[in-house]
Amino acid sequence: MGKSTVLRYLYGEYAAKEECITTLIPTPKFPTLFGMLKYICSDFEIEPKRSFVAQQDALQEFLLQSYRDGKNVVLFIDEAQLLDNQQLELIRGFLNFETDEHKLIQIVLAGQLELRDKLNTDKNKALYSRISTYSMLDPLTPEETKVMIEHRCSYAGIHNPFTAEAMETVYIKSKGIPRSILKLCALAYEMMEMGGEKSITPDYIEDATPEVAI
Repeated sequence: MGKSTVLRYLYGEYAAKEECITTLIPTPKFPTLFGMLKYICSDFEIEPKRSFVAQQDALQEFLLQSYRDGKNVVLFIDEAQLLDNQQLELIRGFLNFETDEHKLIQIVLAGQLELRDKLNTDKNKALYSRISTYSMLDPLTPEETKVMIEHRCSYAGIHNPFTAEAMETVYIKSKGIPRSILKLCALAYEMMEMGGEKSITPDYIEDATPEVAI
Protein backbone atom coordinates (compact mmCIF):
# COMPACT_ATOMS: atom_id res chain seq x y z
CA MET A 1 0.00 0.00 0.00
CA GLY A 2 1.48 3.31 -1.11
CA LYS A 3 1.19 6.78 0.39
CA SER A 4 -1.56 7.86 -2.01
CA THR A 5 -3.68 4.86 -1.09
CA VAL A 6 -3.22 5.60 2.60
CA LEU A 7 -4.01 9.29 2.11
CA ARG A 8 -7.16 8.58 0.11
CA TYR A 9 -8.29 6.11 2.76
CA LEU A 10 -7.85 8.76 5.47
CA TYR A 11 -9.60 11.34 3.32
CA GLY A 12 -12.53 8.97 2.81
CA GLU A 13 -12.78 8.27 6.52
CA TYR A 14 -12.85 11.96 7.44
CA ALA A 15 -15.12 12.94 4.56
CA ALA A 16 -17.69 10.44 5.82
CA LYS A 17 -17.88 12.16 9.21
CA GLU A 18 -20.66 14.70 9.55
CA GLU A 19 -18.54 16.92 11.78
CA CYS A 20 -15.74 17.19 9.21
CA ILE A 21 -15.29 19.40 6.15
CA THR A 22 -12.56 18.00 3.93
CA THR A 23 -10.89 18.40 0.58
CA LEU A 24 -8.10 16.55 -1.21
CA ILE A 25 -5.59 18.06 -3.63
CA PRO A 26 -4.15 15.08 -5.59
CA THR A 27 -1.39 16.98 -7.39
CA PRO A 28 -0.52 20.52 -6.23
CA LYS A 29 0.59 22.12 -9.47
CA PHE A 30 -0.35 25.78 -9.40
CA PRO A 31 1.11 28.56 -11.58
CA THR A 32 0.73 31.18 -8.84
CA LEU A 33 0.31 31.40 -5.08
CA PHE A 34 -3.00 33.19 -5.57
CA GLY A 35 -4.10 30.37 -7.87
CA MET A 36 -3.38 27.82 -5.17
CA LEU A 37 -5.30 29.81 -2.57
CA LYS A 38 -8.30 30.23 -4.90
CA TYR A 39 -8.29 26.51 -5.72
CA ILE A 40 -8.41 25.57 -2.04
CA CYS A 41 -11.15 28.11 -1.39
CA SER A 42 -13.13 26.82 -4.36
CA ASP A 43 -12.99 23.30 -2.94
CA PHE A 44 -14.48 24.67 0.28
CA GLU A 45 -17.13 26.52 -1.78
CA ILE A 46 -15.76 29.93 -0.83
CA GLU A 47 -16.51 32.63 -3.39
CA PRO A 48 -13.52 33.90 -5.42
CA LYS A 49 -12.11 37.30 -4.50
CA ARG A 50 -10.18 39.81 -6.56
CA SER A 51 -7.11 40.00 -4.35
CA PHE A 52 -4.92 37.59 -2.44
CA VAL A 53 -5.58 39.34 0.88
CA ALA A 54 -9.34 39.34 0.37
CA GLN A 55 -9.27 35.64 -0.54
CA GLN A 56 -7.20 34.81 2.53
CA ASP A 57 -9.60 36.80 4.71
CA ALA A 58 -12.53 34.89 3.20
CA LEU A 59 -10.84 31.60 4.03
CA GLN A 60 -10.20 32.70 7.60
CA GLU A 61 -13.84 33.74 8.03
CA PHE A 62 -14.96 30.38 6.61
CA LEU A 63 -12.73 28.55 9.09
CA LEU A 64 -14.01 30.62 12.00
CA GLN A 65 -17.63 29.97 11.04
CA SER A 66 -16.91 26.27 10.62
CA TYR A 67 -15.41 26.22 14.12
CA ARG A 68 -18.49 27.96 15.53
CA ASP A 69 -20.61 25.32 13.81
CA GLY A 70 -18.61 22.55 15.46
CA LYS A 71 -16.92 21.47 12.24
CA ASN A 72 -13.36 20.19 11.86
CA VAL A 73 -11.77 21.38 8.58
CA VAL A 74 -9.11 19.10 7.12
CA LEU A 75 -6.99 19.74 4.02
CA PHE A 76 -5.24 16.74 2.43
CA ILE A 77 -2.46 17.30 -0.10
CA ASP A 78 -0.85 14.44 -2.04
CA GLU A 79 2.44 14.69 -3.92
CA ALA A 80 3.35 17.48 -1.50
CA GLN A 81 7.00 17.31 -2.56
CA LEU A 82 5.86 19.37 -5.57
CA LEU A 83 5.09 22.35 -3.34
CA ASP A 84 7.69 25.11 -3.56
CA ASN A 85 8.89 27.12 -0.59
CA GLN A 86 6.35 29.91 -1.13
CA GLN A 87 3.50 27.41 -1.23
CA LEU A 88 4.77 25.71 1.91
CA GLU A 89 4.87 29.13 3.57
CA LEU A 90 1.23 29.67 2.54
CA ILE A 91 0.34 26.39 4.25
CA ARG A 92 2.22 27.50 7.34
CA GLY A 93 0.17 30.67 7.27
CA PHE A 94 -3.03 28.61 7.35
CA LEU A 95 -1.88 27.22 10.69
CA ASN A 96 -1.95 30.74 12.10
CA PHE A 97 -5.72 30.66 11.78
CA GLU A 98 -6.63 29.71 15.34
CA THR A 99 -8.54 30.60 18.46
CA ASP A 100 -6.90 30.78 21.87
CA GLU A 101 -7.37 27.03 22.24
CA HIS A 102 -7.88 25.45 18.80
CA LYS A 103 -6.39 25.37 15.32
CA LEU A 104 -9.05 26.16 12.74
CA ILE A 105 -7.68 23.81 10.09
CA GLN A 106 -5.81 20.50 10.09
CA ILE A 107 -3.41 19.81 7.22
CA VAL A 108 -2.16 16.41 6.09
CA LEU A 109 0.74 16.30 3.63
CA ALA A 110 1.81 13.15 1.80
CA GLY A 111 4.84 13.04 -0.43
CA GLN A 112 8.02 11.35 -1.50
CA LEU A 113 11.24 11.60 0.48
CA GLU A 114 11.99 14.96 -1.15
CA LEU A 115 9.21 16.41 0.99
CA ARG A 116 11.01 15.46 4.18
CA ASP A 117 14.25 16.97 2.87
CA LYS A 118 12.48 20.15 1.75
CA LEU A 119 10.77 20.63 5.11
CA ASN A 120 14.00 20.02 6.99
CA THR A 121 15.67 23.20 5.69
CA ASP A 122 16.16 26.65 7.18
CA LYS A 123 13.58 28.15 4.79
CA ASN A 124 10.86 25.83 6.07
CA LYS A 125 11.96 25.56 9.69
CA ALA A 126 8.85 27.39 10.90
CA LEU A 127 6.53 24.90 9.19
CA TYR A 128 8.61 21.89 10.20
CA SER A 129 8.42 22.92 13.86
CA ARG A 130 4.62 22.87 13.67
CA ILE A 131 4.31 19.29 12.47
CA SER A 132 2.54 17.41 15.24
CA THR A 133 3.31 13.94 13.89
CA TYR A 134 4.86 12.32 10.87
CA SER A 135 5.42 8.79 9.63
CA MET A 136 7.26 7.02 6.84
CA LEU A 137 6.01 3.99 4.96
CA ASP A 138 8.36 1.02 4.88
CA PRO A 139 9.00 -0.65 1.51
CA LEU A 140 6.76 -3.62 0.73
CA THR A 141 7.93 -7.15 1.45
CA PRO A 142 8.15 -9.73 -1.38
CA GLU A 143 4.78 -11.16 -0.32
CA GLU A 144 3.20 -7.71 -0.14
CA THR A 145 4.57 -6.93 -3.60
CA LYS A 146 2.93 -10.09 -4.95
CA VAL A 147 -0.39 -9.22 -3.27
CA MET A 148 -0.24 -5.69 -4.68
CA ILE A 149 0.32 -6.96 -8.23
CA GLU A 150 -2.48 -9.49 -7.94
CA HIS A 151 -4.83 -6.86 -6.52
CA ARG A 152 -4.06 -4.41 -9.33
CA CYS A 153 -4.67 -7.09 -11.96
CA SER A 154 -7.96 -8.05 -10.31
CA TYR A 155 -9.00 -4.39 -10.11
CA ALA A 156 -8.23 -3.97 -13.82
CA GLY A 157 -10.31 -7.06 -14.60
CA ILE A 158 -7.45 -9.06 -16.09
CA HIS A 159 -5.84 -12.39 -15.30
CA ASN A 160 -2.50 -11.97 -13.54
CA PRO A 161 0.05 -12.53 -16.33
CA PHE A 162 3.11 -12.19 -14.06
CA THR A 163 4.92 -15.42 -13.31
CA ALA A 164 6.09 -16.03 -9.75
CA GLU A 165 9.65 -15.41 -10.90
CA ALA A 166 8.63 -12.16 -12.60
CA MET A 167 6.96 -10.86 -9.42
CA GLU A 168 10.09 -11.70 -7.46
CA THR A 169 12.15 -9.78 -10.01
CA VAL A 170 9.76 -6.81 -9.71
CA TYR A 171 10.38 -6.79 -5.98
CA ILE A 172 14.15 -6.91 -6.40
CA LYS A 173 14.28 -4.16 -9.03
CA SER A 174 11.75 -1.88 -7.32
CA LYS A 175 13.16 -2.41 -3.82
CA GLY A 176 9.54 -2.74 -2.68
CA ILE A 177 8.64 0.88 -3.51
CA PRO A 178 4.96 0.90 -4.61
CA ARG A 179 5.39 3.64 -7.23
CA SER A 180 8.28 1.77 -8.84
CA ILE A 181 6.37 -1.52 -8.70
CA LEU A 182 3.46 -0.01 -10.61
CA LYS A 183 5.68 1.63 -13.23
CA LEU A 184 7.63 -1.58 -13.84
CA CYS A 185 4.50 -3.68 -14.10
CA ALA A 186 2.75 -1.25 -16.45
CA LEU A 187 5.69 -1.11 -18.83
CA ALA A 188 6.26 -4.89 -18.70
CA TYR A 189 2.58 -5.41 -19.48
CA GLU A 190 2.83 -3.13 -22.52
CA MET A 191 5.89 -5.05 -23.72
CA MET A 192 4.06 -8.35 -23.30
CA GLU A 193 1.11 -7.14 -25.37
CA MET A 194 3.35 -5.71 -28.08
CA GLY A 195 5.16 -9.04 -28.26
CA GLY A 196 1.91 -10.97 -28.54
CA GLU A 197 2.69 -13.03 -25.45
CA LYS A 198 0.30 -14.12 -22.68
CA SER A 199 2.63 -14.12 -19.68
CA ILE A 200 5.27 -11.84 -18.21
CA THR A 201 8.59 -13.45 -17.37
CA PRO A 202 11.60 -11.96 -15.56
CA ASP A 203 13.08 -10.98 -18.93
CA TYR A 204 10.30 -8.44 -19.42
CA ILE A 205 11.04 -6.92 -16.01
CA GLU A 206 14.75 -6.75 -16.82
CA ASP A 207 13.98 -4.99 -20.12
CA ALA A 208 11.58 -2.55 -18.47
CA THR A 209 13.88 -1.58 -15.60
CA PRO A 210 16.20 0.80 -17.56
CA GLU A 211 13.12 2.68 -18.83
CA VAL A 212 11.74 3.33 -15.35
CA ALA A 213 13.19 5.91 -12.97
CA ILE A 214 13.73 3.93 -9.77
